[in-house]
Amino acid sequence: MHSSGGGREIFFAYPVIYCGRPTEGVGWCRFAAAAPLSLSRRSRADQRGGREGVMASFQIRKYRDEDYETVKEIFTLGMSEHVPAAFVHLLKQPLPQMVLMCVFWALLASSKSLVFPVMAVTLLLAGARQGLNCMFSSYIEQCLREDLRDIRKSYMGGQDSCFWVAESEGGVAATVACCPSEREQGCLELKRMSVKKSHRGQGMAKALAQTVADFARARGYEAVLLGTSVVQYEAQKLYEGIGYKKTNETLVPNLVGKVTNFTIFEYRLDVLEREA
Repeated sequence: MHSSGGGREIFFAYPVIYCGRPTEGVGWCRFAAAAPLSLSRRSRADQRGGREGVMASFQIRKYRDEDYETVKEIFTLGMSEHVPAAFVHLLKQPLPQMVLMCVFWALLASSKSLVFPVMAVTLLLAGARQGLNCMFSSYIEQCLREDLRDIRKSYMGGQDSCFWVAESEGGVAATVACCPSEREQGCLELKRMSVKKSHRGQGMAKALAQTVADFARARGYEAVLLGTSVVQYEAQKLYEGIGYKKTNETLVPNLVGKVTNFTIFEYRLDVLEREA
């Protein structure tokens, strides 16, 4: 840890374990805290019993088999958290708004009562929320049947793929993986980025994303690709903040996706170009 004189900027260090060639080992990365923290502000935070999250240390290491249940839990809870945001996104779309208004006014005109149209709109909204729940649950189950069914086989068997976890306070708090992209030759795809809610804001996601970028660069890949949904606002801010560029938007190809205008944003980070 280091504190500079004038602005009293505080730094922390954590060990990073890269998987891959024997020449790659254990190194220490030095990161600035999320924001300069004056000693007086830290003291006040301590008095309030606040977390020292901005200075929390964590270790990035390769996945181990004993991490499996925790990794599944982090992924499942992380994806499920997006349902409320997806519902709000749905309510902002012109087609659902038009349907709700037409149903409300049609029933109001025919029944001459507010009770029936309000009940009908409420049922439609409940059905829409359930549809989003099903969409996310289906995606979670698909991932658990595919690459997350056997993480070691999916990510740890080849030289150009890997799965990392961020460990804090003796437990796994975040995950990320990468593998060669099926969409574009010469690129790696970043996958399964997820951070426990209780450990967000500590720089774990940024450090994991940097680990993937370093991994790709060391193996001569041109770029890292990833996809994130329209409602994952924090993820979009994170990736754009570390240099990823949005390259495409794709509508989810099912009924719920079309009705809600639910899109997937595709991002690209040119790691070799950034190094030059």
